Amino acid sequence: MVLSQYITQVQRLLHDTNAQYWSTAELTDYINEARNRVCKDTRCLRQQATNISLNYNQEQYPLSSIQSQLPTALTGYTVVDVMGINLYWGSTRIKLAFLPWTRFDVQFRYWTNMQSRPVCYSKQGITNIFVGPVPDQTYNSDWDVSLVPPPLVSDATPEPIGQPFSSCVKYYAAYLAKFREQAMGEAEIFKKMYQEQTFVETKAYTVRVIPDPYAK
Repeated sequence: MVLSQYITQVQRLLHDTNAQYWSTAELTDYINEARNRVCKDTRCLRQQATNISLNYNQEQYPLSSIQSQLPTALTGYTVVDVMGINLYWGSTRIKLAFLPWTRFDVQFRYWTNMQSRPVCYSKQGITNIFVGPVPDQTYNSDWDVSLVPPPLVSDATPEPIGQPFSSCVKYYAAYLAKFREQAMGEAEIFKKMYQEQTFVETKAYTVRVIPDPYAK
């Protein structure tokens, strides 16, 4: 999907194919905001950030520090969530458990001088990741991160959001356009259509693979 296709889709929903009421520049802003919304709601853009160091005696890792270690191909992308952390220990890859911050704080930060191989991580707010126990040495790790893409500025800008999730973008962009117009009834219709489409696509995407074809 390229930008002009998104614009055409939104214009048709708004019955404004001649751009009389919404300029293409304004719709482009709404489309990019909608793309971010889709990525946040579905976590459809995920990337394995490799070779992330869990440093000796460092328990806190700002998302900005992980952002700076993404591959150059992902320049302009923004990390919005961490879905998992794999720690390398010898020839093994160990998946860290996750706990909500309050439980993590109680269970892994009780002893202020304790250091060991990390076995768990937690999120404090939206900017900081903590690992526990505090690393007793520097470990290599991979982070499964959720991203939002850079904005579309022309048809030449690559669109990483593919089907089925790109089909949700037009509804949220139309919602934003109608909200700006203060046509609240129509805005709510488009918002509901977005929510329903996102639910349908997410459900269809996640149930296509049989977890164990040999299970009894």
